[in-house]
Formats: sequence, C-alpha cells, structure tokens
Amino acid sequence: MKQILSNDIINQYMPTLVKCPLFNTLGEPELRSYLNNAKVIIHSYQKNDFIALAGDPMEGIGVILEGSALLTRENVMGQRVIMANLEQSDIFGEALLFSKQPLWPATIKATKATKIMFIPLETFIKTLPDCHQCQTKILSNLLEDLSEKAILLTRKVHYLTLKGMREKIFAYLTDIYKRQHSNTIQLPHNREQMAEVLNVSRTALSRELGRLRDEGLIDITGRTVTIKNIEDIEEFGFNTF
Repeated sequence: MKQILSNDIINQYMPTLVKCPLFNTLGEPELRSYLNNAKVIIHSYQKNDFIALAGDPMEGIGVILEGSALLTRENVMGQRVIMANLEQSDIFGEALLFSKQPLWPATIKATKATKIMFIPLETFIKTLPDCHQCQTKILSNLLEDLSEKAILLTRKVHYLTLKGMREKIFAYLTDIYKRQHSNTIQLPHNREQMAEVLNVSRTALSRELGRLRDEGLIDITGRTVTIKNIEDIEEFGFNTF
C-alpha cells in the first residue's frame, strides 16, 4: 500500500527520522522543509512480503519508519547469505544512488509489518526550494554512511576468509563486543540468521557454540552471550586499520 507523505505522517515519524543517518544533523524545521519538497512515498508491507527483488529497478533510497527487514543474496551454491539487518531508522539503497544501472543487487524481505519511506533519486541531484543547506548536509551524511557500510562489507568478507567454525564465531562475537562495549552481549541474529551471516550450517554452528559453552569460554542463553575472557577470542576480530 502506498501513501503520500503528509504533515500528520511527518509528525508521527519525526522521532524516527531524526535518528536516521541521512537526517541526524538536520534541525527539525530543516527536515520538515526537505520532506515537504522531496515528494517521498510511504510503502507498507506485511511480514514476509518482498520489499525488493534482486534485479528489480530501484525506486529510491529507503528509510525504515517502522518494522524490520533482511537484505539477502544467494551465493554460488544457492545458499542464502544475510548481508544486513534493517531496523527502524536504517536506510538502504544508497550505494545505487549514482549507479548507471540502479537495479537492486539483493533481495529485501520484511520480517514483520513494516513501513518504508522511499526518497526519489532525483531529490539528491536537483536543488529543492529553500533546501540548499539541508541538501548539502544530507549529501555529507550520505557519504559518511557509505563509508560505514563499506567497512561493514569488508567485515563480512573477513568472516568468509576465516576457515574454521570457531574462528568465524570468535570474529563475530568480538565485533559485537566492540560495538556493545560489554562482555555480556545481545546477538542481533537468531541461530539461523547467524549461520547465514557466517556462511555455515545451523547444525554445525549450534554444535560449536555448545562446545564453547562446555569449555567455559562463553555462557549463552537465547541471544544473550557472556564472553568469559575477551582476550581468548579478540585476535580473530575484524580490524579496520
């Protein structure tokens, strides 16, 4: 279902929009002015609806207003690999903004009832009335976000280059530890999703997590993991330098 952006919708989602990487340096009046000129469209999806299929034409940069989604690709073996978890305030599609062929390179699927605001590509290349300064800020934010996403992609490649199951798990846990700054961490993925991120089988992953628990290296309950001694595993983590 499509909706045209209205002032009521802007008011409803303003707390979400100001946290979005594209808009987090804009004041509320600037953001309102931009949105009123950008001709954005709101799409609603139910759980398991496809938001985009690999190869489809890109409609615009997406902003998750509510709900969540998974961005996935299939490897050469036909296995699904999770490229990103998309949550409220996240953006996607920005890497295609200046592409000669703006086609979705991956499939995006809603994991719950989800609303997405799509910003047309022309909004980023045409000057909007009374929005020059805010457009400059948005483009700066866009470049920063692209840099962060490039690091994230390199991190995923790092997981794939590690040969052993244990090394992959250690690298994954270490990266989450660095983001959450705690030995007790909350995993962003369930077992099936974690297996897809690391490109391993779910059965083998569960078995190795059990071994790590039995060896006293971790405690694990659901998505909560306590790393007993970070020095035992951090050598496998991704380093941006």
